[in-house]
Amino acid sequence: MTDIKRRLLACALLMCMMVCVFAGLAATPAEAADVRAVNWMENVPDETKLSSMSIPGTHDSCTQNVDMRYIFQCQDASIATQLKYGYRYLDMRLVLEKRSGQETLVLKHNIARCKVSDSPFSRTLTLADVLKDVYAFLDEHPSETVILCMKAENSKDDVAAVQKALYKMIDQASERWYLKNEIPSLGAVRGRIVLATRFDDKLPVGSDRCGLYFGWTDQGDRTILDDPTADSVINGRETLCVQDRYNYDVGDKITAIRTCLDSSHAANDTFFLNFTSTSGSGAVGHPKEYAKDINLDLYAYEWEAGKAYGVVIVDFGPKKIAEKIYGTNFQ
Repeated sequence: MTDIKRRLLACALLMCMMVCVFAGLAATPAEAADVRAVNWMENVPDETKLSSMSIPGTHDSCTQNVDMRYIFQCQDASIATQLKYGYRYLDMRLVLEKRSGQETLVLKHNIARCKVSDSPFSRTLTLADVLKDVYAFLDEHPSETVILCMKAENSKDDVAAVQKALYKMIDQASERWYLKNEIPSLGAVRGRIVLATRFDDKLPVGSDRCGLYFGWTDQGDRTILDDPTADSVINGRETLCVQDRYNYDVGDKITAIRTCLDSSHAANDTFFLNFTSTSGSGAVGHPKEYAKDINLDLYAYEWEAGKAYGVVIVDFGPKKIAEKIYGTNFQ
């Protein structure tokens, strides 16, 4: 081989190496984050209480395709995508609907239907649709757990009837659920759904089946408070602390969120929910517009590694904010 050919070959090899290196550097953050996002709980010790973690969550999780979306849309990703992004707390708004003579649980935000697609002819999204996605995700990623927080969205629905329909679905795969009203360790719930409920146990099913009691007093008052949180009782030993000032304007809401991030109440015996969502202080809200500023502030916030922030529940939850939140579980 002549010197010229050797030099040409060496140059070609060098160029190939550089292309590979730069291709790696140019890989999108989404590609790099996907592997970790779907399995981020894998490296959290089994003995860690869920309440002593930082957990990304979404508010009104099923509103990707919703009627009257200007007012009622709070997410632009599907449940399956939110789980892939790293969100592990999902907000379920349940309404009883008669179908073929049977009562079915469907998803709504207030009066607006959550739908399977954005087609005007789409059917209403059901809890069965959501569970199909959650089960599939946990089958593929058994190191993870998902908290499903259930709310009876229609005040006219009989809560006992909502519970009955819910448990009919749970009992089809009860081994896949954690149902006790007691904060679990992560190791006890890997690969399972943790049930949380915002309604009283009206059947009653008892503390071994009613799920974590996440009931709190409505925080729609627009009075600006130095401490925007309120406590309620999960059980006789454990507490729920919530910031859900959903009628604050954006500036006051950001202050409330930051107050809670700076002075997190998350602990082994305290589940801390910090809602970043707001409908604003006007007559008609526009969650997407408000979420732009709030999410930018969340992204800019100086998150501390090793600090438990509790469940941080966002509107229009992007992957980057989920990464910021769950990343604090690791030193």
